Amino acid sequence: MAFEANEAINGLYGKAYDEDGKEVQGTKEFEASVKFGKEAIKQAGVFMESHKVMSGSGSGSVKLRKLDSRLQKKILENPTAKFNYVGKLADPTARGEEAVLLIGVSFDGAPLMGYSLDALVEVDLDFTFDDYRYLQSID
Repeated sequence: MAFEANEAINGLYGKAYDEDGKEVQGTKEFEASVKFGKEAIKQAGVFMESHKVMSGSGSGSVKLRKLDSRLQKKILENPTAKFNYVGKLADPTARGEEAVLLIGVSFDGAPLMGYSLDALVEVDLDFTFDDYRYLQSID
């Protein structure tokens, strides 16, 4: 079935927000996903294995244009802290908006310093999260 071209969501309208509802400035890329842990089930007389979902694990990453050191310092000053973040897509020509709350975000680390001549400085941060909730979805 064909769809209207304007229904394809443009990532230009994606934003990330911190636990205080403030936009994470300079966000260039944001990604979060859930991976399922599965157990293989073997059955007598059946050649193929079946699989049962036993658990889930949330992880993601954010790429930022470096504007300041605040987020990196926040992570490094309290590495065991957990935060809540919202990822949102709000393309005005799409069929709606999508927003997902990530609960218990824990960063894997933070770079202290890095740059390359003749290039804008970016910060890559990987993270895990404990839970999620759709705040808005496009149905």
